[in-house]
Amino acid sequence: MAYKWEKESLEKYGEEVTRNLIIQQEKYETVHKDNDCKHCGKGNEGAIIEFGNGTPFIMHYGLWSNGRCNFCGRISKN
Repeated sequence: MAYKWEKESLEKYGEEVTRNLIIQQEKYETVHKDNDCKHCGKGNEGAIIEFGNGTPFIMHYGLWSNGRCNFCGRISKN
């Protein structure tokens, strides 16, 4: 499976960093394996964000109100 950010990551950061980002995403998907919502669950591929020093990580955005997903209504603790 290719993530929407994978090609950009390969071009900008190389194979090793991209592999680590994929591992981060796979861990997120494992934690949310029973949640099919594309906004708060395993379908959320996130986006690449850089720390101030240029180190990339995956940020999972969503719309939550008091811990509840505004799309599916599920309460999220993560």
